[in-house]
Amino acid sequence: MQRAQLKEFYGYGLIVGLLVAAQLYSVYVASTTDLLLTWKHYAGFGATLLAGLFWALRKPAYLFYALGLTLVLGYENLLGFTPTLDFTSTQYYFNNTAFPVSYQDFSMYMLLIWAYVAHGRLRNMAQSLFLRTSR
Repeated sequence: MQRAQLKEFYGYGLIVGLLVAAQLYSVYVASTTDLLLTWKHYAGFGATLLAGLFWALRKPAYLFYALGLTLVLGYENLLGFTPTLDFTSTQYYFNNTAFPVSYQDFSMYMLLIWAYVAHGRLRNMAQSLFLRTSR
C-alpha cells in the first residue's frame, strides 16, 4: 500500500479501536450497575464487529463504507456505542411544523474523525458525482 493508503487504513483502525473501547466500557458499566443495554447497543456491537472484520481482512474499500454507515447510523441515534446513549435534541422547523432532531455527540465526533481520515476518498466520490469527465 502507498503511504496515503496506509495512513487512511490505520486511521480506520484507530476509529474501530475507539468504538471497541467505548463498547467495552458500556458492557462494563452495564455489568456493574443497574444500567441495561438496549437493542441499539447490540446493533452497534454487530456493526463494529463487521467493520473490525473488514479491517482485519485488509479490505479498505469495504471498511470505508461499513464504518461510514455505522457512524452515520450512530449519529442518527439508531446505533449505540456509549453506556447511556446520551444525545442532543433540537428542533428543526419546516414551514411551521417542528421536527425533533436528535444526535449522539460521541458518534458525531467519530464521524468527523472518519471524514478527516477518509477525505481523499470522499473528495474523489464528490468529484465523480459533480464533475463531468470527457471521453
